[in-house]
Amino acid sequence: MRKLIILKSLVDFIWIVSCIPLIGLSLFFLVYMFINPNSIDLVFEGITKDSETPNYTKQLFGIVYIGIGLISIYCLFIFRKTLRYFQQVKPFHTNVINNFYKIGYLLIIVGTAGTVVTFISRLLFKEEFKISFGLTPHFILICLGLFFMVLSEVFKVAKYAKEENDLTI
Repeated sequence: MRKLIILKSLVDFIWIVSCIPLIGLSLFFLVYMFINPNSIDLVFEGITKDSETPNYTKQLFGIVYIGIGLISIYCLFIFRKTLRYFQQVKPFHTNVINNFYKIGYLLIIVGTAGTVVTFISRLLFKEEFKISFGLTPHFILICLGLFFMVLSEVFKVAKYAKEENDLTI
């Protein structure tokens, strides 16, 4: 139980210190990049080969990156909610199983979208065709998403076995 308390404390710390400010900054930057289109150059300064890339292209990629970041933050929020069920000693609750599946699905979306957006941004901004087959953060997110989906199935089977065991006298 001590490990669960440490995990919940660390996740809460990350949530308070990183995620809450990032939500505000992301929403501010989402609006500000349309008010001042030159502000997007701060983000894409090292990425673009030339300054001829239209602002609407950079803004579109900015929106996609912010969306990916907000989905990742939402996954951490769902994980926090799931840890509350573990603290209440309800590991086989239906919401836990659904939350694990939802986290896995969203992490797969984030990993796949991150891979595609990184590939397209390299192609458009740097004018290079580069495919990475190594260990990338997007690949790790896809693997983590699949792990959460498998964990959801394991908890579903365990819940069924627990219900069968409770009915047996």
